[in-house]
This record gives sequence, structure tokens and C-alpha cells, in this order.
Amino acid sequence: MEEFAGFLKDFAEGAIPQEEYWQRWRNVWDASSHITEYFDGDLVARDSLLSEIFAQYQDSQSSFMSPTEQEKLSSLPKELDIFRGGQQANISGWSWTLDRDSAQEYAVSGAKDGRPLLVSAFGISSSAILAYLNDGESNELIVDPLTVTIETAEHADIFFERL
Repeated sequence: MEEFAGFLKDFAEGAIPQEEYWQRWRNVWDASSHITEYFDGDLVARDSLLSEIFAQYQDSQSSFMSPTEQEKLSSLPKELDIFRGGQQANISGWSWTLDRDSAQEYAVSGAKDGRPLLVSAFGISSSAILAYLNDGESNELIVDPLTVTIETAEHADIFFERL
């Protein structure tokens, strides 16, 4: 979490030049697999801060991704199905996938409460995806959690499934 704390300090001080911002944030994102732990479970604080981070320098946000990832993001259909695995305490989050099986596996392996949960969101606009990341084994879609919530499920095809 040192990388994340250092980034936040520099971010708060406005000390990250635009030309370094997205590559540095990507390095921090890749190194910090459990960002929620930094916030001691305060999802409102996490989401507020991450929203601020992703709102910076939007004209160069694509540099958060590799050229291959940028190409993949731009080739996605206008509407797509996305999935997220977790448990009740962390089902609202930023990391999603196009692969239902991967999300389900993540839910089952990471559910410390013994109650894995899978979210399936159908027909989500590709414009809601902030980034497409690929580590060679899996894909990760970064989506603002306010885009896919229990509240928005009343107006979209979003299903929460206990596994």
C-alpha cells in the first residue's frame, strides 16, 4: 500500500505532472490489489477518491492503458455484459470482467464470509467503462461503481446472485 499512499499524497498536493499522471496511476493500480483495505472498509470514501483520481486529465486518460488495451476497449460493442464476483461487503467495486466464470471463481475464492456473490450486468453501455486492462491471463474492466448499483438495477438488467 506504500505506492498507493505515496500517490495519494502527491495527488492531494497536485504534485503529479499530467505527462506522468496516468502511467504512475496505472503502476499504482497494478501494485495495489486491495485498495479498499486502505480505506478501512469505507466504500464512500474509496469511491469518492477514486472518482476524483479518474476524473483528472480525462483528455489523456487513454494513456492509463497500453496501446493493445486501448484498441480492445475501442473495439467493444456499444452494449455488453459484465460481471463482478465478491461478497456482500465488497460487491460494489471498480473491477469487473467480461468473463462470468472468472468473476464466479473470484467470488468463491475470496468470500471470507462464506457467502459468495456474483453480479451480472447485462446491456451496460461501453461508455461506462473507464479502462480495459489485460495481464495476459484475464481482463479487468474499470467501471465506476455508481454505474452498476442496486438502485440502477431497477432501470437495467443487473442481477445479484448468491453462489
